[in-house]
Amino acid sequence: MPADVEQPPTGPAARLWAKLLLVPRRLTIVVLVVAALWFFGFRREFDLAYVVAGLLIGVAAWQRITVPANAPYSFDLPGMPDGPAAIRAVLPPPSNSYALLVALAAFALGSLFLLPGWIVLIATVAVLLVWLVAIIAVFQRLRQIWRLVRALKAYSPEIGIGFAGRGGGPWQLMMWEPYLLRSGLPCVIYSRNETHVKMIREGSDLKSPFIQLSPDPVGDLNRLLVPSLRTLYYVQNAKNNQEFMSHTNLTHVWLNHGDSDKPANFNPRHANYDKLVVCGQAGIDRYERHGTHVDPEKFAILGRPQAANVIPASGSISAKDKQVLLYAPTWQGVNKSLNFSSLDCGTEIIKRLIARDVTVIFRPHPLSLRWKGRRKVCEEIYAVLEADTAHQHIWGDRANVDWSVVECSNAADALISDVSSVVSDFLQSEKPYAMMSMSDPVEVFQAEFSVAETGYVILGDLSNFHAMLDDMLGPDPLAEARSARKCYVLGDFTGQESAEAFADFVRELAGYNS
Repeated sequence: MPADVEQPPTGPAARLWAKLLLVPRRLTIVVLVVAALWFFGFRREFDLAYVVAGLLIGVAAWQRITVPANAPYSFDLPGMPDGPAAIRAVLPPPSNSYALLVALAAFALGSLFLLPGWIVLIATVAVLLVWLVAIIAVFQRLRQIWRLVRALKAYSPEIGIGFAGRGGGPWQLMMWEPYLLRSGLPCVIYSRNETHVKMIREGSDLKSPFIQLSPDPVGDLNRLLVPSLRTLYYVQNAKNNQEFMSHTNLTHVWLNHGDSDKPANFNPRHANYDKLVVCGQAGIDRYERHGTHVDPEKFAILGRPQAANVIPASGSISAKDKQVLLYAPTWQGVNKSLNFSSLDCGTEIIKRLIARDVTVIFRPHPLSLRWKGRRKVCEEIYAVLEADTAHQHIWGDRANVDWSVVECSNAADALISDVSSVVSDFLQSEKPYAMMSMSDPVEVFQAEFSVAETGYVILGDLSNFHAMLDDMLGPDPLAEARSARKCYVLGDFTGQESAEAFADFVRELAGYNS
């Protein structure tokens, strides 16, 4: 948040005060009327100063300025400078409300104790000056919004991404923006949480104009969702998406940020979107299996564009002289019930793979590298890989930054992962994969997670680790079943067909015939 914009105080006392400040409009009018009746009724004489003071206080109360919200701003929008606008709240945000209450008290006390009108008028004029100074920031903000609206109308976006998520912004947005742009339609990204704007900007290479909303997102969206916009897409199911979705003149499309059997893929809130893009029939069945009803006509099966460049398997894995395995654990989730990560036993997994003469590509979930405890485990795994000079393992920036998930998958002959979209994408190659079940028996795990039915399930205590790898890296008895599972999970798409189908879908929703 820009340092030159005064921000509201926080804490219980500040919140109580904010609630109290909601009262002044009607209270002011009542006090003014009562005080005026008292004053003129007692003195029975007309005092112009009191009349003027009352009018000024009434106007200030009616147009009371609370906290001047920071203005929305943009990056990469033609006709607009990048970054926050220079808006200065000259006085601390509550000062104008404090002054209003002081003037109101002066008017009431002046009426009660029959003070000369000029004393009350001077106090009131001082209040008005404070009010005028405070309102300067409001005019600056309105000017910034007007410039943004003008630039957006000139740019004329037809599609957009509404992002109210948090830490996953860089990779979630980058996962879908290229395929939205493949439609050929101008796109814009609306970001709700300013706390994460720096991280998103530095962690991604977005091509679309990026609009950062202010602490008044509802008011901003009323102005900044310009008439040319037809469709908004969502890659993160934040509750605050409803602020975007309240604009019913737009079509709202749920994309998600990966296909897996995690609860994030069958959340009941998804039923509120106008359209839901799923990879295959598995994405539809997943909702019904977990008791979430979505109108069938809302679904669009479009495959997985991000897996378009996954290279199919070439020959049996057992014929490989040097077997390369990708270990890609997911992150721990926001609570224990959503924690499917095997990273805690990752060091032992890596040691056992090295003992089997396997070359490892280690790519943890991006969010795992931001959590201190999880990052420490990753660093332990890095040390184990670095110490093994007999193999050319791949880890660190090369696996996490230089290579994409697809490139890691293409370089590997097999995969070990968790309940994760990495498994679904890897399925495109039809190469063998294993999934870690950290708490459930194999049968329960496979019944809960459909993609695990054609995977080798490794228990969290690693008791069956070598037995599963003997099968996966040897005869691979699940090879034939994976082909059928691929169509069920990812749809009947090959090569670039999914990306092309998605681009046609985007154009069609925007009003163009495919």
